[in-house]
Amino acid sequence: MKNDVADQFQLLNRHIADAIAKQDYSRATVLDRARQEILRDICLMDKQSIHAGFFTLVEECARDNANLIQKVQEDMSMISRQTSRSLKMHRAYMS
Repeated sequence: MKNDVADQFQLLNRHIADAIAKQDYSRATVLDRARQEILRDICLMDKQSIHAGFFTLVEECARDNANLIQKVQEDMSMISRQTSRSLKMHRAYMS
C-alpha cells in the first residue's frame, strides 16, 4: 500500500484528536466517518498490496482513540458533577 494512504489515515487521526481536544465533537464525527471509509476501502484491497506496518498504525490509532474516549468520558463526568453541585447550591440559595 502506498504511504499516502497511511499518511492520510494518520492525518485524520490527528485532526480527530485535535477536534476532541477542542470539544468540537461534530467535526470529530465527520472526520471519523472519513477515516472509517478509508478502512473500508483498505479492506476491499488485495491483501498483498497492504503494507503490514499499516495494521500496526491502525492498532496505535485505536489505542489513542480509546484514551481520547476515556478522557472525554472523564470530562463529561466532571462537568456533570459540577453542574449538579451548582444546581444544589442554587436551590439552597433560593430556599
